[in-house]
Amino acid sequence: MVNKKFIGLIGCGYWGKNLVRDLNYFGVLSRVSDINPKARDFVSQISKNITFSNDYKKILRDKTISSVVIATPAKSHYKIVREALVARKNVFVEKPLCLKYSDGKKLLLLSKKNKVKLMVGHLMLYHPAYIKMKESITKGKIGKVRYIYSNRLALGKLRKEEDVLWSFAPHDISMILDLVNEELINVKAFGAKYLSNKVADTTVTLLKFRNKIKSHIFVSWLHPYKDQRLVVVGEKGMLVFADVLSNENKLVFYNHKVGWVKNIPLIQKAEGKIIPFNYSAEPLKLECKAFIDWVTKGKTPISVVEEGLKVLKVLELAKKDLVKW
Repeated sequence: MVNKKFIGLIGCGYWGKNLVRDLNYFGVLSRVSDINPKARDFVSQISKNITFSNDYKKILRDKTISSVVIATPAKSHYKIVREALVARKNVFVEKPLCLKYSDGKKLLLLSKKNKVKLMVGHLMLYHPAYIKMKESITKGKIGKVRYIYSNRLALGKLRKEEDVLWSFAPHDISMILDLVNEELINVKAFGAKYLSNKVADTTVTLLKFRNKIKSHIFVSWLHPYKDQRLVVVGEKGMLVFADVLSNENKLVFYNHKVGWVKNIPLIQKAEGKIIPFNYSAEPLKLECKAFIDWVTKGKTPISVVEEGLKVLKVLELAKKDLVKW
């Protein structure tokens, strides 16, 4: 029998505050920990029934807590996730799983050994527009997929230790790997460092898959405007998921015709058609619910640790290639 308030949250910063809100919405949040004492005030505003501490190990020692959500800086993920798994807690850690593929493998093996669950926060896999996009592709709306590309661009959210590749790209990598579902055979990346000589501010990552699908991911936090867009080009049409637009305009199908007639290129443009989808819940609520259902009902979510490792592998290969630039 699972205790109703069975989750402890470690990290109540920029993103952790959203997790406090949504986990409390489901009535499962028991404890929150953060080294910033100001976080206590935020938590108390959400609920007077949530215990707050600046020592996250109190959560790990609490026997009434079976599961932990971790939203700390990426450089701390491996250490804290490992400690939680050793304490035999189920874990939901925000992306990335950690900063080294070899460490990610250790976490996978430890979760199996201790028979606990380990999930990674790849939020976009739970977005209703993305889910509808995937469903449309599976049903053959655009025919065979040829090429996929994404932009995740903004001005700001700078990091000191974590470059833009690790901060922004996991979202798009997770979606592209999920859509292609094929062996990745090559990763190339290039980028530039402008604000610091330690981290890249803008990167482009190229992916090549066994089934000849290719993809590129452009991320930057030195961009004049915000753009979050995933484009899938198929043999019979194109789909665009633009998360910056209003819900009713996020997902659009373009039935453009492109080909050759007597060696002359022929393009027949078509008006975009909006594809409706059910946006009854925010992606983060759906992601939190997926973790809760995994713990309480055994319903496996899409972003299990194995999926997180695939994304981590791409990040690591891209990072190695970035060093050459």
